[in-house]
Amino acid sequence: MKKEKPLIQHPTDPISTQTEMPVPQPLFDDRSMNLSEKEIVDLFEKMMEDMNLNEERKAPLRGKDLSTKREMVVQYISATAKSA
Repeated sequence: MKKEKPLIQHPTDPISTQTEMPVPQPLFDDRSMNLSEKEIVDLFEKMMEDMNLNEERKAPLRGKDLSTKREMVVQYISATAKSA
């Protein structure tokens, strides 16, 4: 029978915890809402290029409506920003 280790709770400083935690960004921030249709389409094409999608896979994605493309582009931008 294995004995479970007791959970050791470390004292936390509420001030340092607040400064270290990243503030969650809303999915649609002001910058994403200000993108023009052309910018969204251009970024959408770049996103698909970066994902190494072939033309067969790109075709149905290109048929999506602009709001869906905008959402995908915003998620792509936030994901690439986090990994940089």
